[in-house]
Amino acid sequence: MFGNPISTRQPRQSRTRKMMPLEIIQSPSPNFDERKRPIRFVVLHYTGMQSADAALRVLSDPAPMRTAYLNDIPTNPLLPDGTPAPKTLVPSPMSRVSSHYLVYEDGRIFQLIDESKRAWHAGRGFWDGESDMNSASIGIEIANGGDDFGLPDFPEVQIERVMALVADIVSRHGLDRQHVIGHSDLAPMRKSDPGEKFPWKRFAEAGLSIWPEPALEDGDQRNLFDVDGMMDRGIAAVQTGLGTIGYGVTVNGILDTETRATLRAFQRRFRPSKVDGFIDVETVSLVGRVAAILRPA
Repeated sequence: MFGNPISTRQPRQSRTRKMMPLEIIQSPSPNFDERKRPIRFVVLHYTGMQSADAALRVLSDPAPMRTAYLNDIPTNPLLPDGTPAPKTLVPSPMSRVSSHYLVYEDGRIFQLIDESKRAWHAGRGFWDGESDMNSASIGIEIANGGDDFGLPDFPEVQIERVMALVADIVSRHGLDRQHVIGHSDLAPMRKSDPGEKFPWKRFAEAGLSIWPEPALEDGDQRNLFDVDGMMDRGIAAVQTGLGTIGYGVTVNGILDTETRATLRAFQRRFRPSKVDGFIDVETVSLVGRVAAILRPA
């Protein structure tokens, strides 16, 4: 499945920056199966673990047990059935996971799964009409402690390498920049990665994602709908816009739990300075401007 332990690729240059050759370290994981869909998306994650080495181990572990990673995961995580894990050394199983790539803080890139195979990185989710996101995407894990470990800044060298890798993947597979997304985009009810500190605007400036043009409403955070359970046609309009962008939100005109989670995912990406899941003037404007960027792809 894999070639040399270290391979070098020459990625296609983006519109605005020169990319250095990629060095890919091969580190095969057994956690994969066969694709059932053509590749349409790139999904970006943070690992949410204490160290990159621990993330590499769990992404390659055929039978991960929680006792092996207690120092590298949140202190009281959830078990596969959704109940809190005990804080004692109980040998409870973890879900088998993997990704196609893992990018360390120092910029090293490990390939765990061949791109032709289905890695297990996305889980349950939906984006732009697709529900089998593992089959339809290439997953990139970015070593970062995430929200459970203080949401550290992404080092510059790491972001440079992630950009080069995404540019290479997008070029080789002919993917549209609007299909480079975050884990929280496809699963807003349960995920928040790659988080508020991920530089989506910088990726868009390099032609690797999308970003709305400035507007007069920017900075206008007067709330329009800020009470759980509110019903209004204006809420339905925002839900429709989020659906146009790709989010799997129900259009019912109610500011419900699903809608608030989806709004937080949207804000986390396009307005990270304030992520509250409510609808204000700026959020309405941003949803409309992002939806206007999109085209069939």
